[in-house]
Amino acid sequence: MSSGDSCECPIILLVGGIVLFYGGLQSYILMQKIKNTPTSKVRSAAVGLVELSGKARCKEDMPSPISKEKCVFWRLNAQYYQPGKHGGWRNIYNKDSSMQFYLEDETGKILIDPKGGDIQIPQDFSSTGRLSDKGFLGIVSQKQIDPKVIDYITENPEFAKQMNNHKGYELKVIESYIADGDPLYALGSAMPISGASSAVSNENLVVQRSDSDKVLYIRDTEEKKILDQFKTSVPLGIGGGILMILAGLGMLLAYFKVY
Repeated sequence: MSSGDSCECPIILLVGGIVLFYGGLQSYILMQKIKNTPTSKVRSAAVGLVELSGKARCKEDMPSPISKEKCVFWRLNAQYYQPGKHGGWRNIYNKDSSMQFYLEDETGKILIDPKGGDIQIPQDFSSTGRLSDKGFLGIVSQKQIDPKVIDYITENPEFAKQMNNHKGYELKVIESYIADGDPLYALGSAMPISGASSAVSNENLVVQRSDSDKVLYIRDTEEKKILDQFKTSVPLGIGGGILMILAGLGMLLAYFKVY
């Protein structure tokens, strides 16, 4: 191993450890905010930070881009595979829907504005392959990406441009969405809707990310499951980050003693 490689490894550990520790710390702060904010019913929601739980409901009908499922929110991600020593999957396209939707419980419904939110949802569709099933000189066959992805490419010039720019690579497309009627958890700032004049107070509010609270956290699951996941991810992030930082520092000290 060269001296350059010896120095590169601890730096990677240090940077990776700092990133992991910071992510774990941010998750811990969010976990505490979730635990310490009481869940409100929609009807009793007031201006300020609110925690709500119910079902997702469309404000307007919207299909997910690939699967065409009725949903309130969708996310689309495309990647290409870069071969080689430092290769791997690289992002080429990311897009989230921005349409507002409702959170509904047994007491009513309230508007949610997803823009700028931390929306963590699992993938619902994934496909890997090439844009064409014809390989070298059109003779060798190869796996083609799902036809639904091809259909979306033909319908969307912006997406098509990015995919065609990487048509020589293996491609992966991932779609995630919150379906109409899915469980929905939201932590964010309830703010008055400009010009709203409903007789029902909660229909005059929109939950969004504000400059004061700086939080909008949305999941398509229940609060208990969210907290259970944090109980695992937070110690791994903070503890793992500290261990990586210490390992990186130890390797750097050993490196400078040798050189």
